Amino acid sequence: MLRPRQVIVIPDGTVRPPKPKMVACVEPTLGYFYRINTRRWPPVVKLVRDPLHTFLDHDRYLECGDPLEIDDYIVQDSVDRNGIVGEIHESLCGEIIKLLTMATTLREEDRRRIIEALS
Repeated sequence: MLRPRQVIVIPDGTVRPPKPKMVACVEPTLGYFYRINTRRWPPVVKLVRDPLHTFLDHDRYLECGDPLEIDDYIVQDSVDRNGIVGEIHESLCGEIIKLLTMATTLREEDRRRIIEALS
């Protein structure tokens, strides 16, 4: 099982053209992840490549708010194929937690569990 803040690459059919996308785990037991994007889709936390996120090829953004729920099978397949590609630096957890207030569909219990996982 992944730990909070670990980054994996999953297939993403929601973008055109479909391509692999990086996602960061925010609560592993619930399967909650945030997508990592080149473009700024608010609410976001900026991920600076140097020196905190050397696994990135350039600065990117962590799309926060309502998390993606990714099935265990997809997560395990991704880890088996590509491994864990990086980790979001712990210094950003406070910013990520603050942006949970922007989540519109997240249950309060799930919000609490994400906060616990990132704290």
